[in-house]
Amino acid sequence: MPVNMDPAKKRKRQPLPPEAVAPSPEKENAPPIQAVQFGEETEEDRVKDLADAEIKNLWEATEVIDMDKV
Repeated sequence: MPVNMDPAKKRKRQPLPPEAVAPSPEKENAPPIQAVQFGEETEEDRVKDLADAEIKNLWEATEVIDMDKV
């Protein structure tokens, strides 16, 4: 058995202090996530649509050079 797999030589974990286990205050004050109806456009959908349009425009603006004809 490899040395690093030997259970007798495993390090014991130290328990985490209670401050590390408590939830962060940012999550407590976060606004609740609203349920979105199917078909309703969200901010995430708008961002994805803009990214898709940008990729499409960049691809269409790319000039393909055929090195066999040059």
